[in-house]
Amino acid sequence: MKIVGVHGIGNFRQGETAEQAAAHLSALWAKRLAEGLDVSVVYYADLLRDSLRQSGDDELEDLTDEERELLAQLLESFPASERAAQGWIFALVRAHIAEVAESRLLRPRMVEWLMTRFVKEAAAYLREGTAVRERLAATLREVQPDVLIAHSLGTVVAYETLHAEPDLKVPLWVTLGSPLAAPKAIFERLTPPPVAGRGERPPGVARWANLADPGDLIAIPRKGISQRFAGVDSDDHDVVHAFDFHKVVNYLRTARLRALLEP
Repeated sequence: MKIVGVHGIGNFRQGETAEQAAAHLSALWAKRLAEGLDVSVVYYADLLRDSLRQSGDDELEDLTDEERELLAQLLESFPASERAAQGWIFALVRAHIAEVAESRLLRPRMVEWLMTRFVKEAAAYLREGTAVRERLAATLREVQPDVLIAHSLGTVVAYETLHAEPDLKVPLWVTLGSPLAAPKAIFERLTPPPVAGRGERPPGVARWANLADPGDLIAIPRKGISQRFAGVDSDDHDVVHAFDFHKVVNYLRTARLRALLEP
């Protein structure tokens, strides 16, 4: 079985070429999946790096106005007594993050890092995603996989690529920890845009399965994929890990994913 993977946030590999990074990620994914699978992970973090370098470290104060707006929209997906106002008040944003963290028994700093990292890379992709989509499309044409597995921001990359290139055929598309349904932050920004509040399964995809940990702060809102998109064949929400709920290595070794990959 041939599998193409698309990584998510936090995967820039310092000091490696794109080819070396892709090989390392492919080996990592293959180790977590069943033996005997041919795994090729598309690496794209290098294509976003120049944009990311301009916006500093993973601190709230280092975010650009565009990234701050994206974070405020992401936080609106969580129930909370206080929300970031249009004028952007750091104290309110940190209070909201702390409330989200407390409700899920997580450290606020971990939540802040995850959300800050996500909005920085998501904003970079939304600005400069053409080369990323071209790299994925080229790999799909070359490999012609049986399964496409996309994680985190990679699900957005895959969704837009598959819509832009309708001739690409994917028998099974699996999305892991996907933010595709996140209102305002991602959903309304997709290309093609949703129609009447609904997105569509890409035309070349025969089956679409979504997996998400209920605690995954990026895969929001819960069951959003099946509610917001037509053509989703399964949308399973099971505990992947107690606190490392968004890491792809934990998603890759779940029993549900193994079941999906069985002949």
